[in-house]
Amino acid sequence: SAGAAVAAHAAAARALDRVCYPKDGMWSAAQFEEEIRSPRTAALGAWTVGDSGDEALVGMCFTSTVLDEASLTSLAVHPRLRRRGIGEALVCESMARAQAAGAAHFLLEVRSGNEAALRLYGRCGLTVAGRRPRYYRDGEDALLLSASLPAEVGGASPMRRAGGCLSEGARGVERALSNK
Repeated sequence: SAGAAVAAHAAAARALDRVCYPKDGMWSAAQFEEEIRSPRTAALGAWTVGDSGDEALVGMCFTSTVLDEASLTSLAVHPRLRRRGIGEALVCESMARAQAAGAAHFLLEVRSGNEAALRLYGRCGLTVAGRRPRYYRDGEDALLLSASLPAEVGGASPMRRAGGCLSEGARGVERALSNK
């Protein structure tokens, strides 16, 4: 059923979140489930398929859109699979989908010291638009990054550009996550 699929995807998102973010992750399974069900949220997933046919969520990107503004609310890629283009593909695809849905602006916050994320977002066309002092619990500043849409956000489909990183399964799961 659709409800069981949403719960399973929320559980997979929560598991990936806990692997990617220290302590206990950023969101609870209930928060992921609420976001997946929300009509304002676009959830993209990158999945691998093992030899036995079981799937594992290895990357995810959640974007919330209000009026003409899309905000990236969560991005995670399994640590073993970073620097392979999965994060860039997810962000660029999220931007392209936000653009297609009529968003004029794409925004996100990122830790000021997260150099790898800043490089990734720069490759996707995002630039620093501001700073939120002491935004995070540990006192680190957040940088506000933005891009104007419908600026060019990546040319050929970023999901296809990532090659073997994102399989047909990623697109199929994305459709299931989007069915509200």
